[in-house]
Amino acid sequence: MATTGFDKEKIINYYNRDHSEEDKSYITEIFCDELHEEEIKSLLSGQFDELLKEEYIEKRNLDHILYRIHYEINTKSKAQKEGKYASIVKWAYRIAGMLLLPLAFLIGLHMNKETQLKKEAWVEIKAPAWTRAQFSLPDGTTGWLNSSSSIKYKEDFIHDRQIALNGEAFFDVFKDKHRPFVVTTNDISVEVLGTRFNIASYDNENDVEVILEEGKLLFNTAKRNKFYIMHPNDLVTFNKTNKDFTTEVVDPNKYLSWTDGMLVFRNDPLDVIARRLERWYNIDVEVDKTLTEDLRLRATFKDESLEEVLGLLKRSLPIDYKIEIQDLKPNEIYAKKKVIILPRTH
Repeated sequence: MATTGFDKEKIINYYNRDHSEEDKSYITEIFCDELHEEEIKSLLSGQFDELLKEEYIEKRNLDHILYRIHYEINTKSKAQKEGKYASIVKWAYRIAGMLLLPLAFLIGLHMNKETQLKKEAWVEIKAPAWTRAQFSLPDGTTGWLNSSSSIKYKEDFIHDRQIALNGEAFFDVFKDKHRPFVVTTNDISVEVLGTRFNIASYDNENDVEVILEEGKLLFNTAKRNKFYIMHPNDLVTFNKTNKDFTTEVVDPNKYLSWTDGMLVFRNDPLDVIARRLERWYNIDVEVDKTLTEDLRLRATFKDESLEEVLGLLKRSLPIDYKIEIQDLKPNEIYAKKKVIILPRTH
């Protein structure tokens, strides 16, 4: 191979943590230059081969490294600062299919060294607006994130199964009788050993909803001054204003249908319909204050457009609507729609 267009020694030193800030800047520049992709791939593959020759490699459990790499590539880690290092991870994402394990092991081992120097590091998984994201956690727990939602957890999650949730998520928890699984929001927490449940806790909504599909669940308020042991089909609704909750038995399918890509309404009032349309289509919905009548809807939608759903609402209820395009806000890449629901005039 021809002489490389970069300093191999600096890359190796960077991996071995023997580098200066100037070297770090150089590494960032090289890793973000697509012209060097083939050369870097060759170098890292060679390093990986050497790594496999080391006797200790068979004795080391690398599961946490592979897991960390998966989420560094596909999600945003709080421990990873935006900027220079983020650029390297973005570059890794572009060529991960070519490098496969060599790049994963090498960057993973380096990240593991970085992690040892931090008192606390977090991994964060996000579902952007108008999307759903499926996830798997290190303990075997799986689940879904709804639109504009996120979860985060410490990197030693295997030993401390605690999740911080913002938004809505469904969890199918891997049972471990020695390590309870805890999900917290700003207002409540739930604790289980193994179960299937859903939590909806959006910052811009006054209620937090917890629905249990299977197993048992201990519901707590944030201050742990009130609790409730939930059973299958239980719905607990916590009111952020009065800091209290109510319970009822429901059909959980209505609340879990979003994981299958369905929007389900079961005799829901107009304010609930508006709130769920906002989440589903990443829009703003304003309901005219004159609509005081108790308007309710029973319907199931799958793959329908916003206009199709609004059309059915107009045919089913005495309402009309109009759609406005709002001004583009800072740091936004597209203008958000606003739906105004009005009384029908004819």
